[in-house]
Amino acid sequence: MADNVAIARRGFEAWNAHDVDGWLKVLDPNQVTESDTIPGAIKGHDGARPFMQMYLKAFPDLRFSIDQMIGHDQYVVTRYTASGTHKGDLGGLHGTGRRAQTNGCTVAEFKNGKIVHQWIYWDTGHLLRQLGALPGA
Repeated sequence: MADNVAIARRGFEAWNAHDVDGWLKVLDPNQVTESDTIPGAIKGHDGARPFMQMYLKAFPDLRFSIDQMIGHDQYVVTRYTASGTHKGDLGGLHGTGRRAQTNGCTVAEFKNGKIVHQWIYWDTGHLLRQLGALPGA
């Protein structure tokens, strides 16, 4: 379990370093990622690479701050705050130049020291309000 927590932390460190290959190293080659921000599951390294690249292009200064990380058996749950400046396309929403901060949570399942499945949840409503794509509260 402690190893899985350390591996999950390395995954977030790779995101913060904008190191796509570093992130792929913690993922099983056949991993599945599900998120409320994408229309369907992404699979394998071939799906994970463009997923990360899309976010890094949309938010070139993207940064994750880990608020809480809990490991239990083969699962690690990470609650975090993400921040960045929206400069590139994000699902058809062209860069706004606005700085945004939102919260998220990832549940990662591990086997043999790699993430095999992850579920990513974002406060997308809060994010889209900050980017001007949704009306304010």
